[in-house]
Amino acid sequence: MSTALLQELHQEVRRLYIAGSELAAGDFRLKRLLPQFQQLGERAAVFKRLGEGITSLVEPGAGDGAPSAVRLQELTLLLESVLYTQGVSTPDEAPGELRSRNFTLDTKLPYRKLAAVRQALTTTGSGRYEVVIEAFKDGMFQDLRLLPLAIAALNDPYSEIAEFAMNNILPAYGPAITGYLIESLNLTGGKSEVRKLKVIAKAGGTEVLEKIFKAAEDGSDDIRAAAIECLGGSDAYLPNLLEWSKDKKKVIREAAYKALATGGSSQGEDRLFEAFAGKKDRELAAEALAYCSSAPLMERLSALYMQELRELPEKNEDKKKAEQLWNNIRPFTVVLYGQQNPQLDELYSYVIADHGRFASLGLVNVIDEAARYKVRAATESAYEELRKLEQLESRFFPYVFRAAQQLMSPEELYKQFGGTLINKLKAVVTRDSAQRNKMLMDTIKGQVMQAEEIWYDADWDPQRDRQYRETGMLAPDKIAAAWDPRWLDLFIHRDELELVCAFARPDHAEARRYLLNKLDERKESQHKQRNHDFLPDIFTGLVRSGMPDPELHELLISMLENGKSYLPYRFDYNLFQQMLRFPASYSGRLEAVIPNQRYYESRAQLEYVVHQLKSQA
Repeated sequence: MSTALLQELHQEVRRLYIAGSELAAGDFRLKRLLPQFQQLGERAAVFKRLGEGITSLVEPGAGDGAPSAVRLQELTLLLESVLYTQGVSTPDEAPGELRSRNFTLDTKLPYRKLAAVRQALTTTGSGRYEVVIEAFKDGMFQDLRLLPLAIAALNDPYSEIAEFAMNNILPAYGPAITGYLIESLNLTGGKSEVRKLKVIAKAGGTEVLEKIFKAAEDGSDDIRAAAIECLGGSDAYLPNLLEWSKDKKKVIREAAYKALATGGSSQGEDRLFEAFAGKKDRELAAEALAYCSSAPLMERLSALYMQELRELPEKNEDKKKAEQLWNNIRPFTVVLYGQQNPQLDELYSYVIADHGRFASLGLVNVIDEAARYKVRAATESAYEELRKLEQLESRFFPYVFRAAQQLMSPEELYKQFGGTLINKLKAVVTRDSAQRNKMLMDTIKGQVMQAEEIWYDADWDPQRDRQYRETGMLAPDKIAAAWDPRWLDLFIHRDELELVCAFARPDHAEARRYLLNKLDERKESQHKQRNHDFLPDIFTGLVRSGMPDPELHELLISMLENGKSYLPYRFDYNLFQQMLRFPASYSGRLEAVIPNQRYYESRAQLEYVVHQLKSQA
């Protein structure tokens, strides 16, 4: 019997169930099938009856007058009865054990909650990353229906989502995920398979080391490299790692170095030291050693560093050779960054003492690293070395200041750098003292002006569900604890507006007068110059100076009402918070300001504030 023909008729019948039985009259698809059924009907009665059923549908006059729906139903019952007799329910092979996974997941979440996550993981475009992160924080990926999408996310075109799935989402499923991933792991695959392998190693632990080793031997270069890194720390595979560290392929050697660096074995450390000292693979070994925490190995490398520095020529006029010298030395600075040991103490003292020689060789970066090291050392001897270095080259003044901060009390620090400096400034100001003063102010700004991180929601536009990040001044209590109060007088004297804003305090009336004068100067010069960067800082400074809210709010609303004097893309967080504290009576004045704003964000903020104020009235 022609099962294929019966299945084709079944598809057409299903189509008519959806489209409507009345559309069967004259249907060309059924007409095309009718001759075949009529031909087969000459030999089998069942085909003849099926042919008659088709005829009754396509030629309504040929039937018994029954409605088309009844005729379609009769044809379908006959057809499915025939198909049922043709079905096979006996398996070809002996039944085996059903595969199962030990996932403790459920499907309790309503689909409405899952819809946004599903859309984020099955489409492209902006905003998806935030949706995925929030869903993970809320535990939504513990719903079984999101498991396939979480695995597919390893191949997401937006790498941040793929990395987040690899590092956070999939490992959270625990060891149960490993068997599921191993079944589909393609050892010849690319980035998504590499990520899959890393999830297997992270979630599976020692239980999957054999699978990882197989991938390290048989996979593509990318898979092999990832697998080799995952074998770091396993003593059983140390001989293999040592062998791979001498492989012809650079990518394999690099992965082996990284694995040896995390292993902590003495043999691995010896091999890494050998590779670094040999210079051929120095860059590769340095990248691996940067994550190594072995103190003995760092001491050996420090001694090697000193040896190579001593062997450098006295001077060099060839720029190309200077570049080559730096390329040989640079890996030491990568590996030993942040390290401290007696060998490095001696080494960096040697560099500072022979500052001129290293500068002539073009190794300025080595001198800079020596200065940073001495700042971290925080000793009296290191401070004296930095002072001598600064006398030779004034650009090292910020290092001297930062070192002094760690050794001196706030009062001593001001006496050394503030008090003595202001006395010099009262005398004839030389170019050198002016340069040092600028470096001092810039150094303090770097420590104070962008010291606090603020994250806040865009409440004025909740539909976009956004967050903003701003950096703000060091908090007043921290300034009071770490800095002598006399600095504020010096900043006013030197006309350092930003620092006056940060250091202003309620008991210093001169600071408030200074800031108000700056605000007046700004109003007078607004037509000539429209640099508004300092306006938020000035109002922050006025708040810190203890200005009462009514005066502060009137100043701010007046500034906004002053035509087009302040038109930011988005209002600073502190200014926005101040506006939310306006009295309800300001709503009308603020509403009149909105048309002046050029940008969507600032208009939306003002509209939000007006709405909040009106709701308080």
